[in-house]
Amino acid sequence: MRSMKQINLNRKLILIIIGVILASQLVYLYINVQSFKTFYLKAVQSNINTVGSSLKANLDDILQKGISIDKFMGLKSFLQGILNDTPELASITINDLTGQPLYYCDPNTFFLPSTISLKFGELLNRTQRPKYMIHFQLIGKDNEAHGELTLGINKKQITKQIRAIALDTGTIIVVSILAILDFLFFIIAIIITIPAKKACLEIEKATTDNILNPCIPPTNIDFLDALIKQFHLFGDQFTHQWQGAVARSQNLVHGKDIRKTNSTTVKQAAMALVAIQNYFKTGNTDCSSSVSIPSPSLIRPAIFLFVFSEALSISFLPLFAKEIYHPFLNLPEAVALGLPISSFMLFTAISLPFGGHLAEKMGHPKAFVLGASISTIGLLLTGMANHILWLILFRAIVGFGFGTVFMTTQMYIVDQTTAENRAEGMAIFLSAFYGGTLCGAAIGGMVVERVGFRILFFIGAVCAMGSTLFLLFINQNQAKHPPDQQKSLEQKKIPSTLPSLRDIITLFSNRNFTFLVLFQSIPNKICLIGFVYYLAPIYFKELGISQSDTGRYIMCYSLIMILFSQSVSRWSDKFSNPKKLIFWGGLLSGAALIPCFFFHGPRWVFLGIVVLGFSHTLSVSNQAKLASQLKALQFVGLGPGLGIYRQSERIGNVLAPILAGTLITTMEYGSALAIIGIYTSLSSILFLVTFRDLQEQ
Repeated sequence: MRSMKQINLNRKLILIIIGVILASQLVYLYINVQSFKTFYLKAVQSNINTVGSSLKANLDDILQKGISIDKFMGLKSFLQGILNDTPELASITINDLTGQPLYYCDPNTFFLPSTISLKFGELLNRTQRPKYMIHFQLIGKDNEAHGELTLGINKKQITKQIRAIALDTGTIIVVSILAILDFLFFIIAIIITIPAKKACLEIEKATTDNILNPCIPPTNIDFLDALIKQFHLFGDQFTHQWQGAVARSQNLVHGKDIRKTNSTTVKQAAMALVAIQNYFKTGNTDCSSSVSIPSPSLIRPAIFLFVFSEALSISFLPLFAKEIYHPFLNLPEAVALGLPISSFMLFTAISLPFGGHLAEKMGHPKAFVLGASISTIGLLLTGMANHILWLILFRAIVGFGFGTVFMTTQMYIVDQTTAENRAEGMAIFLSAFYGGTLCGAAIGGMVVERVGFRILFFIGAVCAMGSTLFLLFINQNQAKHPPDQQKSLEQKKIPSTLPSLRDIITLFSNRNFTFLVLFQSIPNKICLIGFVYYLAPIYFKELGISQSDTGRYIMCYSLIMILFSQSVSRWSDKFSNPKKLIFWGGLLSGAALIPCFFFHGPRWVFLGIVVLGFSHTLSVSNQAKLASQLKALQFVGLGPGLGIYRQSERIGNVLAPILAGTLITTMEYGSALAIIGIYTSLSSILFLVTFRDLQEQ
């Protein structure tokens, strides 16, 4: 009951803070959009005034030569040239003195005087709002008015810019809330949860061990510290009185009369009095030696910042590779552009056992700092790459560091949790991981158009190195675990060494394990990496989508995983056999891409990303669950077996960009996406047919 109240208190505190932030950000969004709209409209009006003044001067010059306003020649090409050079300009109309339009031109049409009717002029006047129209009087000979020039402002262009600024601001709101959540959990743990738990632990220890004057460390929470101070005052008074009582009773217990007496009753009374005297013990007055409280929330900012540093380039890495591409090894360009992603994924997989080994030998903080330093060097070198071959090499360095940190942080969370809160700890890891991925993809897409590709890699290097500061901070503030938890923590270390060849042969000799890897794990990874990380950025660029929108589209995958993965996982836990859920998830993953063959456009690609996100919430977590239920995996051990499974599924990560690049060398993007979708769906059907029920294995 106490823990439920604590959880509700934390949740209420977080909801209040997030609610205040969200409300203020929405107000800021409204004010920002309105002020931008006003400012941008004034800027457009000023620009069009300049264009209109120049055009008016040309037309006035023609009229002053005696040419009638209804006899102008060659206006079509002249006016459309002005419209093409001024995207904020929607139309140009020349009216006579009665207001009847004589000439009308927009980017697509041009009307001659003989084709313009009064009805059209009335329609034009009704559809144009005054603030979107700028009028100039045309002056001919003798400074007499001959007509009017009307320039229409392109409302669609203004709406487009307002939409862009609103989306950018909205994206920043989402990113800021996710970032604040990770840092908020860290702050709450540091200033509220851990100090309060530490005080409770000392009080519980004093109660259990009968400590007379326990040293309860201050929590820096006013009302708790006030209670602790009063508790210490009461304890000091009681200690003084108790020690006085013990001193006065020494003669009764150890006196000569007691030792000489043969009365059993008196001796029993003396022994009882001795027991009462020895009931309380003197505590340690040094509060600095108190044990620390394990908390997986402390590592959230470090995970978030590190993943954020790598995710900054998700929306444009293939485009950067294309910018520095030079032919080599006779590889098709599309295949070569996918190799930087493949090298990153390959060395991430290779470094996972290495990272686990380092975490055990060096400790989590040192292993994390080493991995982050390797990634920092790789990101700095990536920003300086001038050939795709160097880019492939430098991305491999980043991948090695990324895998080291990835494994180290997971082992840290395992070390900081027990069997009762292990799932919560892993949820913290996944939340920080996907939060960093989402924020990095969104911010990278928004900023790259303004600062360029290379600067973002340097920014990522700074963030990767900055993540180590949190590890160093929590390492300084953590001592040994409580004695009663130390033994349980030592019993749950996960193996970090490479699995034996015998274990690999044993697992792949099992048809269920082999078919799970071949027909579900690898196809799902190919679908994710090949589509979201490789083809989507290139395809969006081909469709004329801005980098900001590309980043927003790609971030939706991580957003869906953050919002729905835990709830879907809890729902799916009701089913003892997740085989059918995995099948439907895989089938839906493929179906997300097949429509791109029939329908072209960014909306369909975006829809594919969204559907893929939902399908992976259903299938990905259940794949690991099903693998852990296999007898072959239980035979080799849960730790080594899951390690082999995770390494095997990363084959799809490495192959995905190469496969996708090969496809788009021979066909268009929509067809390539459809092929990947069909492959994923067919693989899911084969999995359903070939995978035996668990009772039959």
